[in-house]
Parts: sequence; structure tokens; C-alpha cells
Amino acid sequence: MPGSSLEHASFRDDLNSEFRRYLMLEAARFDRSECLRIDFHCHDHNSDVPDELWGRILGLPETWLKTSKLVKTLQRNGSDVITITNHNNARSCWKLLEKGIDVLVGAEFTCYLPGHDLYLHVLTYGFTPEQETVLNRKRSDVYDFLRYAAEHDIPVIQPHPLYLYTRQPGINLEMYEKLALLFQHFEVLNGQRDAWQSVLTLNWVQSLDEETLRRYSRKHGIDPAEFGVSIQRPKTLTGGSDDHMGLFAGQSGSSLWIPDLHRRLRDTAASKLALEALRAGRVAPFGDVGENQKLNIALLDYFAQVVARIEEPGLLRMMLHRGELKDKVACFAIANLLLEMKKNKKTQMFVSFIHDALHGKKPDWLVRWNVPKDYRFCVAHLQAVAESRDTAPDRFVSAVNDAGAGLFRDLSKLVIKRLRASIADSKDSFDELSTESLIRSFEIPSQLSSLLSGAKSGKKKNGKINFAKLLDDIAFPALIGLVLAGTQFASTRALYENREFLNGFARQLGRSRHPQRALYLTDTLRDKNGVSNSLSAKLAEIQRKDLPIDFLICHAEVAPEPHLHVVRPLTEFAFEKLSEQRFRVPNVLEIAELFYRGGYDRIVCSTEGPMVLVALLLKHMFNVPAHFFMHTDWMDFVRHTTDLSQHERDRIRRLLRMLYHQFDGVFVLNSDHRHWLTGHDMGLAEEAVHLTAHHTEPAASNIVPVRKSDLFAGASAQTPVMFTACRISKEKGVLELPEIYYRARHAIPDLKLVIAGSGPAETKLRKAVPEALFLGWVDRQRMAELYAGLDLFVFPSQFDTFGNVILEAFSQGMPVLAYNCKGPKDIIQNGRNGYLVDDIDGMSARIVEHFDRPDRHATMRREAQRRVADYQAEPIMRRFLEDLGLATPSPGTALRPTAVAA
Repeated sequence: MPGSSLEHASFRDDLNSEFRRYLMLEAARFDRSECLRIDFHCHDHNSDVPDELWGRILGLPETWLKTSKLVKTLQRNGSDVITITNHNNARSCWKLLEKGIDVLVGAEFTCYLPGHDLYLHVLTYGFTPEQETVLNRKRSDVYDFLRYAAEHDIPVIQPHPLYLYTRQPGINLEMYEKLALLFQHFEVLNGQRDAWQSVLTLNWVQSLDEETLRRYSRKHGIDPAEFGVSIQRPKTLTGGSDDHMGLFAGQSGSSLWIPDLHRRLRDTAASKLALEALRAGRVAPFGDVGENQKLNIALLDYFAQVVARIEEPGLLRMMLHRGELKDKVACFAIANLLLEMKKNKKTQMFVSFIHDALHGKKPDWLVRWNVPKDYRFCVAHLQAVAESRDTAPDRFVSAVNDAGAGLFRDLSKLVIKRLRASIADSKDSFDELSTESLIRSFEIPSQLSSLLSGAKSGKKKNGKINFAKLLDDIAFPALIGLVLAGTQFASTRALYENREFLNGFARQLGRSRHPQRALYLTDTLRDKNGVSNSLSAKLAEIQRKDLPIDFLICHAEVAPEPHLHVVRPLTEFAFEKLSEQRFRVPNVLEIAELFYRGGYDRIVCSTEGPMVLVALLLKHMFNVPAHFFMHTDWMDFVRHTTDLSQHERDRIRRLLRMLYHQFDGVFVLNSDHRHWLTGHDMGLAEEAVHLTAHHTEPAASNIVPVRKSDLFAGASAQTPVMFTACRISKEKGVLELPEIYYRARHAIPDLKLVIAGSGPAETKLRKAVPEALFLGWVDRQRMAELYAGLDLFVFPSQFDTFGNVILEAFSQGMPVLAYNCKGPKDIIQNGRNGYLVDDIDGMSARIVEHFDRPDRHATMRREAQRRVADYQAEPIMRRFLEDLGLATPSPGTALRPTAVAA
């Protein structure tokens, strides 16, 4: 991991250190021998109507956990007093009391907060069955609910204060001024929340002194005494596990100080003493927060049980349920996926093994004996989980997360292995894959029966893939991998659903602010192509200035550097007829963990390969802004390299439109692209499209211009030499070079041509212009020597979005001839430091004109070097950071001057 990222990863370490210090101080407040331990917040199967909308649409309870199992878990983990806080009911508590078991009656009521259009939970204790009925009736107004509780001396706690239920895009921070007046007790330690939310809650409650509360009371016209709140008394902070699955109950909770405890226990029930201590505020939280790990484990157990237990929810029932259409469509898709998983016997059996392992049951010898060789790693991972169940809580959490990561990695590799085997069987058809065939076959039948019948037919014609067999081969590992990734996604998204609010809350407190850092994803870096060179220059500037951006690439050989993360690919491949660039498939969960630990809060992506999918996953998983940096004009690429019709090209345009609309902003390198993206065809908002530029690297001082005589026998310093450097491929316009060159040579017989680069059209180009000198791929130092020693750079591409080579040539004083389009027209000042033309005739004519006017060469060289000053790194990177929201904009900052015509 890069050194700078380690420094910023200390955000998480600092949060955990601060919270541990707080818990140590709390543990020292009371004599342990006079304390009762209680988990104030846990659930069992009577939490059967979830607060989450999707759970209600799917008809799923929050848990299937039996009361007896929860009680055993609580007792095993040291709870002296039992309470069960199910949603809006105390049925489990009443049943335990009927059996003669001492229990502190409790429930977690969901109450509506008028004026803010949101719901909050209220942990409530010590009520009677009659009072429970009244409390449920008053849930529609939290003010009425809390007044009633205060009148009847029913203590309440607000759990997870920073996690509220609302469909609104924002939360008014002033609401917390009211909550400070409505509650005496707040849950500061919730076992399912992360350290950031816990520390923010702690910071907030500790800031609520008497003077602040009096000011809030006057401002909002709320009398805290009406709700049983004393502004003279410090707030009480509590802890609870919020456990739903019986995995962590009792590991987090509260110590309750009961003076003369042992004597009082002789004639008073522990539940009554607990109620007394809570009312008096003699409470100290204990336990730890598990970041997103505990919630991830709980959701994994939950999904494992859902697959085994889900019943058909009914399409009509789902469509008629309360909620927006997008929620119902999402639930329809989820229901179909879960029901398909339930039908797959292997999948259903394996998820039951996951549930058993999480609760300490190892796969038996018969399972281990019968499991196929390809799946033995699954048994090994589950066995490690089961063996860790009775170890220390942190070891169990670590073991489960390590096993989950290992399972996902190994299952992904198995899926890839089987995909490769299937592709190998159909190698002939893949050898013929071209851009045209790929685009023309890029479609899915709109009639579902056609799609299903096509997959089920299992027919294999002309070397094509047998999809029926392939689906059968990968269904099990793919579905289990989806469960593992889905739980990770869901647990992280649940924690950061209100990220914008958390950021605002931290700003208002002036403490525990999340770092502002971007993770920059790209499929190419340290490769031999123009995009890679541009990104390498950007990385070098980030490293020089220690800017708040880190790159991440997936590569088998590149080593990590400061500001550069490297993950190893699960596999890599290339379509030889489409591109020389290798496609590397990363482990998405590895990148998600790195994003979380690195303290990042925004994403940039530069390429439309696998990393663009990772970027969008991270965007929705962590609820962060994501930007795309557009390097390639794919419409131009398709136009220049294929014979596709306009209708077929529109398919690509629509796909790109859908992709770019997923991002919060798009960076472009020329004004043409900005107009295109904000125009009718693409429809992006103008404020979402940012014009930027590549910068030039500082020119080396030790450049010795190449001598023409070293390249061509008999050449002198006066011999006219034109130079081009690029990837030698059709879309780069290089196949126009022979006509351009020979037309110009007709007027300048001794004109020479030097070509640097390589690519798929090299053989064809060599045949077309055998007099040219081909240098192959040239390193940076040698390129500078060529720019400095030759005469005119010819850039025949109409495809490039910017043209780094133009600035590279300018930096050594070489004028550039290019087409009047996109990137070049924004950089070249026609007639001053180069030439802009419209066609091949213009190209050859300008070459002749240039060499006919040697008196202008010195001036043009000076103007070229002067133009480079407009593309320095500092202003370009400053504007880039500002557009990412990583810096305060400076008044009057200009990106770059407009191109000036002669």
C-alpha cells in the first residue's frame, strides 16, 4: 500500500483509538463487582415486520432466531440481565415472564418525528402490557410517545442516533437540537455500526452542556422536563449489540452500577435493579464496534437463511405494496434471484453450511468426503469459520471475514477457469471476433422466452459457446460469489446511506471529519500507450506534490509506489483483433476493502474496461461521488475502424450515454467533446462536464538533438525530415501518411520520413512507404532527442481527444501539423507554432510551405516552446482538484487559453 495512503488510513485508527480510550475511562467509573451487565439492544424472531421497505415488500422477517437461543447466547457472553427489544412488541419478554424467567421488558418502537418526515427508533423498558398498547398507539408522534413515557417513568434510549429512517435526500441538522431536548439516554455503542458513527455520536453528546441545552430550549420552545430530561444532569450513554442473528448478543452492552449489589439481589430481581440504574444514569457502555465487519457477518447469516426460507412473495402483492416503482422492480429482481438460488440444490445446501459454520457447526465427515475436488476449498474455509466460533470475539470476526474474502477469491477463480475452458472449446469463433461482430451481436432478446429457450437449447453451432452447459458449470460458484459480494455491498451501503448527512454532522461539530481523498481507477498504467503515458505524468505530479489522490491499477508485474496501489488480477486476456491492451480482471472485494481502509470519499475512473464497473460498484456501495475522465473517442474509433451503419453506431452511442450518466461528473480534454456531451445526443448537464487538459512534463536539461546523419546516410542538418510518433493503427490516421508524404516529396525530392511507434497496421504501413525509417517503440529520452533534432511533427490523427505528442514536440521546439479537429485545434495556434488543416491536400501543401520558408523555423520553434507554458502541471492539477471538490476554487483560475488563429 502506498505510504501516503497509510498515513490517511490512520483516520480509522484514530477513530478506534479515541473510542477505546473512552470505553477504558467508562470501565473505570464503577466497581465491577457491583455492576450488572446487560445488552440493551437485541432481537429475536418476534422482530417479524422489518422497518426496511424492501424487507416488507419481499415478506421477510428481520430474523428467524429463536428466543431460547438468543437467551443462551446472552448468558454465554456474560449478560446478568436479559432483555429482548423486538420491533414494536414485547412478545418474547412476556413469554419469558410466563415461564418464570426474570427479564427486563423492552421493545424498540419506531416513531414518527413530525415536521421532519422521518422515523426514529426508541428503545423502551419497564412497561406493562397495557402500556405497550398505548405506546404503540402513540408511535405516530414521537412527542406524544415520549411525554407518555415520562409521565409513567418509563425509561427510553435513542439507539444509533445517526442512523435514521427517511426517504428524503437530506436531514436537517437542527433536528438534533430537538433530540438533545427529548432524550436523556443515547446509545453511543452499537455493535452493528462503525467507529465513525460511534465517535460522532460521542462527540455530539459530550458537547451538550447545560448552557447549550438551555439555548436549544429557548430556540425551539421545547421544555425538556416535559419529556423527563434534566439539563443539569449529564446525558447517559449506553451500549448494545443490535444483534439479530444470535452471533454477537451480549458482546457489546452496558454495565449498570448497583451500590451494595449482592445484598440487594437477595430480595430484588436483577431486572428491577437494572431499571433503577438506567433511570439514575449509572450506566457505562462496554464492548467494541466492528466497523462494517460485524454487520457484514450478520447479513451473510441472514442471506444464507433467506435462501433456505424465502417463499414466493407474489407479483401482484409486490406491485400493490406501498413504495415507489423502482423499489418494487428491485424487489422483483431480488425475489427471482433468491428463488432461483433456492431451487439450486448445491447452492441451498452450501448456504445452510454457511449458517451452520457461523454458529460453530463444522461440515461433517460425510460432507467432506463427498465434496467434489473443485469445491474442497469451500469446506476448508467453512471449517476455519466454525473452529473460530468459540474463540475471542475479535478472532471470530477476523476469521469470518478472512474466510469470506478467500471464498470469494477462490470461487471467482473457479468461475474464470470454467469460462476459459468454455472459450477454449469455441476458440475458432473467438479468433474471428472483430469490432463489427461484437457490436452487431451485442443485444438481448426483449422476449424473455426467446432468451430462456436460447440458453436452454444447449446447441453448439459453428464453434460457438454452449451456454446451457456453461450456465450449469458456473451457476453454483457464481451464485455463492454473488451472495458474498452482495452481503458486503449491503452492509457497507447500510452504514453509508446517509454519508452526506454524516459529513455535514462532522462539519458542524468541527471534529472527526472524514478525509477528502480520491481513489483513481484505471485499466492502464505503466503500459505502452498514450493514455498510460498521460496517466503516468499525472501520477508523477501527484507524487511530487503529495496531492490527495491515489491511483489503483490491476497488474501482475507493476510494483506499488507512493500514491499507487496495485492489485493482482484474477485473470487477464486480450481480443487481438480489437486491441493490444490486455484486460485485467480485479478482485472487487479487495478493492472495496482498500477503499474503506484508505479513507477515500470519492472516485475517478479513466478507462471503460473492467475498472469502470468497479468504480460504479464503489460509488453505490460507499455512496460517494464518482467522476469519469474521458480519454478515448469511441465513436470516432468505431467510425474509423469499422463499416458499421449509422444505426449500429448509435447502439454504441446509447451505451456510452448510459455509462456517462452514471457518473457525477465527466472530465473532457477538448471543447468539441464538451459540446457533444452536453448536446442533444448525450444530454449531460453542462455543470457536470469539466474541461481539463494534460500537462507537460518538465523538459530534461540533458537532451542532445539527434543528428540527421545518424538516421539517414548522406543526410545533413539541412535535409528536410518530417516525424510522426503514435500507435500505428488505422484510427490514428497513419494509413494516410504515404499519400501525404509522396505528395509533399513530389515538391521536395529529398524529404525524409521518420515513424516511431508500433501497432497492428505497422506491416501495412511499411509496405506502403518503404522509404520511411521505422524506429519501433521509443523511450522518453530518445523521443525528446528526435523532437529536438528533426523539423516538423506530422499528426494525421482525427481520433485523439487531446494529443500529448503535440505538447511533447512543442517542449523541444518542434512545430506540429495536424487536422483542425478536437484536441489539436485547442492546442495548436495556426501559423505560429504549427498548422491546422482540413484534409490530405492541406497536409501535403503545408509540409511544402513549411520547408519553403526556413526563415520562419526559428520563430515557430520559440512559439512552440512558449505555448508549453500554458500547459504546466500546477494550474491544471489545481483546477482538477477543484472540480473534484478536493480544493477551494481560486478566483479567476483559468484552465488554459483558447487557441489563437493566425
